[in-house]
Amino acid sequence: MPAISILATLAMAQSASMASADAAPAVSVKLVRELMGIRPLAFAPAATGSLVAVTLENRTVRIIDAKTSQTVKTFEGHPQPAYAVAWSDDGSFLATGDESARIFVWDTRTGKKIQTIYGDHQRGIQKLSFNHARNLLISTGKDDKIDVWSIPTGKKVGQILGQGSNLYGGVFNPLTDMFVAATLTPNGRIYRQTSAGPKVVGFLTSVDPQGAVDICWNKQGTMIMTGEKSGNAVIFDAKKMKKLGTLKGHTDWVTSVAFSPNGKVAATGSSDRTVRLWEPKSLKQLALIENQSGVGSPVAFTADGKYLVTVGVSDYMQIYSLNPAQADATKAPTKAPAKKTTKKTTKKRGG
Repeated sequence: MPAISILATLAMAQSASMASADAAPAVSVKLVRELMGIRPLAFAPAATGSLVAVTLENRTVRIIDAKTSQTVKTFEGHPQPAYAVAWSDDGSFLATGDESARIFVWDTRTGKKIQTIYGDHQRGIQKLSFNHARNLLISTGKDDKIDVWSIPTGKKVGQILGQGSNLYGGVFNPLTDMFVAATLTPNGRIYRQTSAGPKVVGFLTSVDPQGAVDICWNKQGTMIMTGEKSGNAVIFDAKKMKKLGTLKGHTDWVTSVAFSPNGKVAATGSSDRTVRLWEPKSLKQLALIENQSGVGSPVAFTADGKYLVTVGVSDYMQIYSLNPAQADATKAPTKAPAKKTTKKTTKKRGG
């Protein structure tokens, strides 16, 4: 398999222009590497360090170290490109979902596929997310449906039918079994997974009538951000389910949103070919990265808070350094113990 070549920033000095921000902290971003080769489709950072899982247009999945730009591991087997990827909180599992609606769960240590979930979604997989206890996986399909899967058994334990509301980006709270989904009407829904399946516990509504196409939590579980068709991103108080403010500046859909590990910086990718960094508290723009993917760059911060990864206008993965680093300085919550039934994930459903 051909290796991804590296184009150093010394050869192409692209900088991110800084917006003036009176009360916002100074954060600078610098392009340090561009990985030329195969078009990246989706990113998922590991829970610690500088590793990022990247799905590629050639149907492979790679774990890349943003610090060195080297490929650490490669996963193969998808019949079609995967547009969804998620890493379990302890780093032991990687889930990927492709355009054939197949979901694969991989052992990140061995690189082996340990579970296949297939036969329920009728269209490609758009988003995947593990819960904190890593015994549940939610899949958002392009068929306007969200499924909840048991990792130990491979069985479906919940389902949400959009019924025309257009569900996007279902993602678990980092600390609980609550999860959110972006919709076109209203802009977001909050669910709690119960023994009887998902139950709606609240709604996130902004003034944008067009709705949202991406959604995320901060690592602390206190804020939610939506990326909206209007070109805005909206910050919500997760506990009160109350709108805190709007990030304004994009001129087209905001297709991807992410918080830094410490929650002090928000990143938005848009089909206006820019990525922007913001300070969620003041709603100030911190940085503007131009010449990004025309379909909207995915965005992800590494867990050490030192790097931001995007996709440039030439469809190559770009790695930016952050100064200062945006690592989470708080003590990490105690992880739920791994269940002994995890080994049963070798059971497969469908092809």
